[in-house]
Amino acid sequence: MLLLLVAGCLSPTLPLPPPEEPDTISVSPEGTWEVSGSCIEGAEVVVLNEATGQGAVFVDLEHRGRYAVTLEGDPCDVIVISQSRGSEESGETRALLRPVEGGVEVDPAACE
Repeated sequence: MLLLLVAGCLSPTLPLPPPEEPDTISVSPEGTWEVSGSCIEGAEVVVLNEATGQGAVFVDLEHRGRYAVTLEGDPCDVIVISQSRGSEESGETRALLRPVEGGVEVDPAACE
């Protein structure tokens, strides 16, 4: 019995799931992009534009399970989104900078 309890304590914990693709991506008149979506409550979300090497960090201090960041970039740049909470980290989600409203691409052919 003791061996089973010790083995249970030594098993690795599952990583956080990667964030879902952003449900809203919009471009401002100044050319910056607003990216928002769902995250684990209390998570730190990192959004990185692979083309520019620049990114933004959002910490969900209010535990709402939502993030929103502003990024510089060009249409169709690839962004990489990850989240962490404490020492737990997620995998990555990749998306394109192209207008999305309510989780639906505004122009599905925009980045073809």
